[in-house]
Amino acid sequence: MANTALFKSAACCAAALWLCSCGQQTPENKAQGNFYTPRYATGFCIDTLGGAKTLTVLNPFQNSKDVAYRYALSSAPPERVVCMSTTHAAFLRFIGQEARIVGVSGAGYLYDSAMQEACRAGLISDVGYENTLNMEKILALQPDVIFAYGVAGEFSATAAKLKELGLQVMYIGEYTENHPLGKAEWAVAFAALFGCEQPAIEKFAQVANAYEALKARTGGVARKTPTLLNAPWSDAWFVPGALGNAAQLLSDAGGESVIALRSQRDSYPVSIEQAYSRAQAADVWLNTGQAKSMAELRAMHKLVENIPAFRRGSVYNSIARVSPQGGSDFFESGTVNPHLILKDMIKILHPSLLPNDTLTYYRQLR
Repeated sequence: MANTALFKSAACCAAALWLCSCGQQTPENKAQGNFYTPRYATGFCIDTLGGAKTLTVLNPFQNSKDVAYRYALSSAPPERVVCMSTTHAAFLRFIGQEARIVGVSGAGYLYDSAMQEACRAGLISDVGYENTLNMEKILALQPDVIFAYGVAGEFSATAAKLKELGLQVMYIGEYTENHPLGKAEWAVAFAALFGCEQPAIEKFAQVANAYEALKARTGGVARKTPTLLNAPWSDAWFVPGALGNAAQLLSDAGGESVIALRSQRDSYPVSIEQAYSRAQAADVWLNTGQAKSMAELRAMHKLVENIPAFRRGSVYNSIARVSPQGGSDFFESGTVNPHLILKDMIKILHPSLLPNDTLTYYRQLR
């Protein structure tokens, strides 16, 4: 298989958090990030160990602890790659390596028009989903590496099968990052595989600087905008943890959740009644789940139409860029453009700060 000998993945090992290999703990096998230490990301670093450049991925699963993967980087980059998430495709597009994509899980959910055309032309194949992957199709594509993600245990059997077939699997843990810029910085990790780190570092720096400049504009606001997040689902209302991306974006945009958020990363449920009570204080309602209109939002629960932000029409969702098949660019290019998401949120929460800007990912519900 082309180039598989040139791209080597180390097995996962239980080690101290800062280690990138098993065995004796020496300065030579510690992940120091001596080639690249991320500014925001906590899940990867790039080292030169024993003269070889190495990408270390730390704790790439939800709730994983003391898990590390080491990937030795070759001077011959992978030519053919399969992405298990459309987010991975966005990273490759960000670093200019999207032409190497030969397969995607859920290709129909790609938002990017050029990639959609590549799918129609047969240049990118849909390889199926998670535990129902089309192994024969993947083998026929002859990928040099498969970019994977997964909650611990849910993808392990599939990954084991792929490895049994002689395929190289690399775990990507950007979704575990707490900061939106931490997620975006994984573009550098992808670039390391293709030997184009420096342009990626410079491009990410531009994104980070734009984000920080926008954040600074909300530093002097006299009042954080009271905001209701998410929407009812079944008999509960899920809200983001205070340590996650959504809460970070809200804070940086000069907003404050009307529901007190727990000190955790993952989302969690509160009762409909508790959310409704706190919603009375919200000026703005953001992130309404699957609802694309006020009618759809009203249909979610009988209490919705009594929420003041709903009655005022101050309701926004990240649905401005959605493909006919349901692919959301908010979750695709938004991953590498968190500054544009932050700009949208500032425009919504403090419109006077950005009077001449328009929304990119968000749209007001009608």
